[in-house]
Amino acid sequence: MNGFRTWLIVGALAAGSSPAPAQLPHTHPVTENRSAQAVLEADLALMLEWFEGRFDNDREVFFAEAAGIPEEGRNGRIHSIFARVELPAFGEHVFYVEQYSGNDPENIYRQRIYTFTADHEANAIRLDIYAPRDVAALRGAWRDPSLLAGLTPAATLSYPGCEVYWRRRENQFVGETVRGVCVVESRQSGRTLVIEDDLVLTPDAIWIRDRAETAEGEYVYGNRLGLPHRLLKVRPFECWMAVLRGASHGDSGAGSSDWQFLRDVWLHDQGGSAIVTTDETPPRQIELRLRDVEWPARDRRGSLTLYVHEAGDDRALSYAWGEAGAERLGINLRWLQASCTHTPESLGR
Repeated sequence: MNGFRTWLIVGALAAGSSPAPAQLPHTHPVTENRSAQAVLEADLALMLEWFEGRFDNDREVFFAEAAGIPEEGRNGRIHSIFARVELPAFGEHVFYVEQYSGNDPENIYRQRIYTFTADHEANAIRLDIYAPRDVAALRGAWRDPSLLAGLTPAATLSYPGCEVYWRRRENQFVGETVRGVCVVESRQSGRTLVIEDDLVLTPDAIWIRDRAETAEGEYVYGNRLGLPHRLLKVRPFECWMAVLRGASHGDSGAGSSDWQFLRDVWLHDQGGSAIVTTDETPPRQIELRLRDVEWPARDRRGSLTLYVHEAGDDRALSYAWGEAGAERLGINLRWLQASCTHTPESLGR
């Protein structure tokens, strides 16, 4: 109860009478309703800003063992791209969603159209989800929005009852489906599934806990320990590289200036990687990886780390590090040089 109102009531009861209406705080219902609507619209604008971008749970996966998470509760790596697009047939606030597993952009497991609206009746931000029928034609639409031209809700599947309702809680948005209402027929198995989603969005992360079971309560998917996928918003980087032709790792490079220069190499700081092929005979494949490391126990200082690999080998040839959150990082191995710079507006390639 409001402290001021409590004080008035207690004081009036002690005096042996009821508080006069004029003594109570009062807000006109119309004004109050308009204020709530304005707050919800402002929350929607902020949420759309936070939601757009790319998210990856590399840090969670990388440190799962060190964090003491049992194997049956460890999540696999996923990468989510949320790209704002213009699709008036779906509404005003529309996103194309493409998600892939592992570190392989070709291993796409979900493509969706998301629409956001301010639902004043529910006093929440409502997310409606559409599944395109022809997903193959839309691969990479975050990069090339023209692939979405002409797409309408009629060319998608939607599932009434599976809407996600988001509400702001301090400096985060909490989203959830209505329990027991999202019931769908699986196109793959033909079984009836009951699906539930819980999500948390902050300025630099999204946590996703989705799960499904059959109508009889049999487990279908989801983390068995109830742990969410903890994805961090990635910071994109543009890099240049120079590779000394014919030189091997450990060579000094003395007496040679036969460099191959490569530009516009894109990667991100949540375990992002880029593989380049040299123009030598035979050609070599060299991989750069970038990881903004934050130790689970927080007993060591975080760092932005740039790794150099021979493609296919998880053991790095070498690596360099700088301050966590750094805007630029470079490495010089004599036979290879590279420099990566944060490019905030780049969604990637």
